[in-house]
Amino acid sequence: MITGNDSPSIPSQRLNEWQSKALRSLGSNAEFVREKCHGFLVLRQHSPMALAALEELLPDPDRLFHEASILKPGSRTHAGVVEIAGVKFVLKRYNCRGWFYRLGNALRRSRALRAWLVNWDYLVRGLPVPVPLLCLEERRWRLLERSYVLMEFVEEALTLRERWAGLAEKEKFEFVESCGEMMGRMHRTGMLHGDLKWDNILVGGIPSRDTARLVDLDGSVALKRFSFRRARKDYDRFLKDLRKHEGDDALLDHAVRAWKRGLAR
Repeated sequence: MITGNDSPSIPSQRLNEWQSKALRSLGSNAEFVREKCHGFLVLRQHSPMALAALEELLPDPDRLFHEASILKPGSRTHAGVVEIAGVKFVLKRYNCRGWFYRLGNALRRSRALRAWLVNWDYLVRGLPVPVPLLCLEERRWRLLERSYVLMEFVEEALTLRERWAGLAEKEKFEFVESCGEMMGRMHRTGMLHGDLKWDNILVGGIPSRDTARLVDLDGSVALKRFSFRRARKDYDRFLKDLRKHEGDDALLDHAVRAWKRGLAR
């Protein structure tokens, strides 16, 4: 059993490799393109689909929201399912909220750009999150305006909260085992999600680690060293919803053991 005293360490060389790979998403290279277009800083995958999406989005990304299926309307963020060249994506806009917002973000990355980078932090570690296609950041005289991320849409996915009631008892144990091990591995590699409530876990038609996706990564961070205390606090948010929706001590113990196995591997 892993405790805070015998928790895993992350080799600094491996951490540096992951960081280096993720940071490639901020520049131009064989995998990514960084450019300016129509007043936006553009970060995108080096692919025909990403280029087609960029041409569809600019000069006015908000145009795609007019026919979108809106997922999250709000003053801070606005998200919807949009279709480009017959393919569905999730488009998320981070709204400009006035002059204090502009000034406060003048010397730091936008939330969209931070989300773009942290998604790649997950992906280079082999962790299941939606794949981002491109990121747009609009500035005027260095002052931040709107920013956007376009990412993979997960077909036939429901949140874990929505999916849970339809699972058989055996499926519940199998899912919390695979999901717990995945989250343990996530924490072992230095990633903290920040809000592991069940609405931030998408599950496909077959509930397993292969169909699960972690979403809403705005609070995620990549640590420079493993912290058992912070990892356990992160996982406790997942366990809180497990207690709320199930209340089965055997299932809860199973989930904790699975997480610790993920940490140990």
